Amino acid sequence: MTPDELDTAIRQELQFAARLAPDPGPVRRRVLLAAEALDSGGLPSRGLRAWTVPLLAAAAVLVALGLTAASQALRAERAPTPPAGSISTGPVSPAPTGGTSTASARSTPSASPTASASGTPARSAGAGNPAQNGGSRSAASSAPTDWFHGLDATTLPHTLGLCPAGLVDNVPGMGAPSVSVAGEPEPLWLVPVACAGATGDSSPRPVEVFRYSPAGPQLVQTLAYQAGDPRSIVVTSIKVGAGTVTLGESGYDTERDARSLRFTQTYTWYSGHFEAGPQQDAVRACADGQLMVTGAHDASQDGSAAGVLLTYTNTSDEPCALTGYPGASVLDAAGQPLAEAARTPSGPLGGLSAGDPPRVVLFGQITGSAVVEWATAAQGTGACYPMASVVITPPGMSVTSRFDNQPTVCGPQVHPVVYGGTGKQQAAG
Repeated sequence: MTPDELDTAIRQELQFAARLAPDPGPVRRRVLLAAEALDSGGLPSRGLRAWTVPLLAAAAVLVALGLTAASQALRAERAPTPPAGSISTGPVSPAPTGGTSTASARSTPSASPTASASGTPARSAGAGNPAQNGGSRSAASSAPTDWFHGLDATTLPHTLGLCPAGLVDNVPGMGAPSVSVAGEPEPLWLVPVACAGATGDSSPRPVEVFRYSPAGPQLVQTLAYQAGDPRSIVVTSIKVGAGTVTLGESGYDTERDARSLRFTQTYTWYSGHFEAGPQQDAVRACADGQLMVTGAHDASQDGSAAGVLLTYTNTSDEPCALTGYPGASVLDAAGQPLAEAARTPSGPLGGLSAGDPPRVVLFGQITGSAVVEWATAAQGTGACYPMASVVITPPGMSVTSRFDNQPTVCGPQVHPVVYGGTGKQQAAG
C-alpha cells in the first residue's frame, strides 16, 4: 500500500467512526467538515509521515469526545426518579406516557367536557369514547372528570326490583352531582331516580351511585332504599362533601298513614362503598304562620269542669312539630294578668294517658290538640276569677287565641299537645 492509499484509508475510517459516535457538540462538526474537505483530488500527494500525526490527533479528539458523551448519557439513564410530589432542580426529562396523574384523577368535575391534551374536547362515556390502554390512560385519552355529562339516567343499569314495571326515570329538579372518593380514579355519579309514571307515595326515590367504566357506567350502590317497601324513602336533596354524601330524606309514617317524616342522613365512603350513618330528625318546630288554630268550649258531664279544646292544623307544605305544653293565662276585663294555668299531664277533660309529652308532627291531615280547663266552682283554697278571659299560645310560638267572658275560672290548668283532635291521648295498643 502506498502512502497516499494509507492516508485515504485512515481518513475514511475516521469519518465513519465520527458519524457513529454520540453527538459531542460543535467540535465534532468542525472536525467532520475539515475531514470532508480533504478529498484526494483537492490536495497534493504527501508522504505518510506528513499526514499520520494530524490524523491520529484528530482521531484521539473524537474518541475522547465520544466517551464523554456516552458517559453523560449513561448517567442520565441511571439517574433515580424523584419521589412523587418532589421538585426537580436539574434538567427536565420527557415524561413517560401511559400513566394517570394524581392531579387529573382527583380534579373537580366541571360542567363542560374536559379538553384532551391535543386541545380537542374529550367525548363523554355516553358517546362511546372511554379510550384506555391496559388500564392506564394517557393524557390524550384519559376519561374526562365529567364522564357522565350528557348521559341519560333512563338508559343506565338500575337496582334490581326497584320498579315493578322495570321503567326507571330521572327525578326532575334535583340534578345529578358527582363526588370524588379515595380509590376511584374518576368521580362517582349520584343519580336520583324514581319509577316512571309513579305519583304520590307509590314509588321510592333513592339515589343510585355509578362509577366510570370503559364498557359503560357501572352501578356501585343504591342509597336510601329498602327493598320490599315501595313507600320507604324519598330523597329530597343531595349535598356532597369530602368523601361523603348527605341526603335529605322523606319518610312514611305508617302509624299516621302519611309521609310526615323528614331526615338527613350522611353516607361515608369506606373500603369501596358508602356506609350509612344514623338518620337525623329534620322536622322543625312549628312557627308562626304555619298553623291554623281553632278553639271550642268543652265541659264535663256533671258541669264541674269547663275549658277550651284547641286544634292545630299545619297549612304549610312541610311538616312541623309541636312538643309540650301551650302557654295559658287568665286576664281580667281590663286585660291585666290574673293567673297562669298550671301545667299538668291530664285532667277531667283531656291530657296524657301515660308517659311524657309526645312530639306531635303536623302535616296534611295529621292534626294535634290540647286542652285548657278549670273548675267552675271553688275547690279548697284555690282562687276563682269571675268573667275572666283565657289567652292561649301554642308551644314555642307567639300567636295567641283569646276566649273572653268565662263565667268562673277556678284553678286553671293546661295539658300537653297530643295527636288527634280530641285533646286526649290514645292509649298505646
